[in-house]
Amino acid sequence: METKTDHSSDIRKWLKVALAEENLENFSVKVTGTSEKGDGYVADIIFVIVKGTDTQGKDKHYDLVLKCSKSSVALMENVPAFRNAFVREAYMYENVFPLFKEFQVNKSIEKPFDSVPKCYGVFSDEFRHVIVLENLKKLGYDLWPRGKPLTREVINIVIKHYAIFHATSVALEEHYPEKFQKLLNDSTDDVVKKIMESSAFLKMFQGAVEEIYHLLTNDVRNDILEKWLKLKDQVFFILCEMTPGVGDLQVINHGDSWVNNFLYKFQNEERTIVSSVAILDWQNSKFTSPVTDLSYFLFAGISKEDIADMDTILRDYYKYFCKYLRRLESKFADKYTLDQFFDEWRKYSKYGALLCILPIKSLYTEKEDLPDIAETANRGAEISDFFKFVTKDKSGFKDRLRPIVEYAVKNNLI
Repeated sequence: METKTDHSSDIRKWLKVALAEENLENFSVKVTGTSEKGDGYVADIIFVIVKGTDTQGKDKHYDLVLKCSKSSVALMENVPAFRNAFVREAYMYENVFPLFKEFQVNKSIEKPFDSVPKCYGVFSDEFRHVIVLENLKKLGYDLWPRGKPLTREVINIVIKHYAIFHATSVALEEHYPEKFQKLLNDSTDDVVKKIMESSAFLKMFQGAVEEIYHLLTNDVRNDILEKWLKLKDQVFFILCEMTPGVGDLQVINHGDSWVNNFLYKFQNEERTIVSSVAILDWQNSKFTSPVTDLSYFLFAGISKEDIADMDTILRDYYKYFCKYLRRLESKFADKYTLDQFFDEWRKYSKYGALLCILPIKSLYTEKEDLPDIAETANRGAEISDFFKFVTKDKSGFKDRLRPIVEYAVKNNLI
């Protein structure tokens, strides 16, 4: 989206703080663009080129992305937990990822998990939070084609990356429990829970469930739709109370696994062959079941053909997960059975079935029709009104949601 405020007077101040370790004496800044409408709901994105010299007289060049919290006072008053979201993401870049990498290197992993953009630093004050990242688009990465279901190849790449990240969390906790516990203790509270408890978001998701019920009437059997509608009564539990039971697997997760939070490095003009992936937007990360990541990612991006083969996809994740655990010399791989994993999938994948509705809806809506959450707050409307936009491509929207609803009900996820 276009930024509503001219940030030029502030950008140098942000960069001077965030790039402190680069030792720049003098630098120039050129703003090259902003994110398009609908690409980010709680942040403004500014693309910049920074050129300068360091204290040794060496020329420096940076292609950067500035991820900035929105300047809307009304939004922050309505949903103060949005501030925690930026703190959480900064914590992931400054503390979690470096520790995960150090641990993997110590375990002789030649290519440790690094499927995130490089973070140069963070700026934060009372009014603004900014995370300064490398611009991966300059390295050939791009978003998945809008509204197009993910290919099976891309699904396999992403679930493998998630398996590696989740396995690293488990192995680190096993080998260094005190260090891992400190990592958890020093992090912020559950951002998603705080957002849902402090706003009308619960109402928004309840409305989304009901919208799908009406949208699929006459397209899906009534008994399936009636069971689907029961998800409406579970919204508070899923978003605010659902936590892994005693003995169930918990990991540091990503937490926001919809398709626009990934960048892919494409190998052909048709953008069907992908060599690597980068995972963005870690502000909803927390310590919970890995099924929340998997279910959100899969339901938000999967095709109707691949959802019919969901068990195979889940077995592949389990295989990657256990294989990487063994590479990290973890004994957990010998304890965690495939049956337990499938049992946890049935218990916690309702998270993804609920969360995927609104992102999928946005993908089948013209960009100019997508709302701006800050504008919604500024005009005094309820945040729950944010996703009450009209989807023009109802046919495409229905085609994507129909197999998800049928799968969720038939597999007793609801």
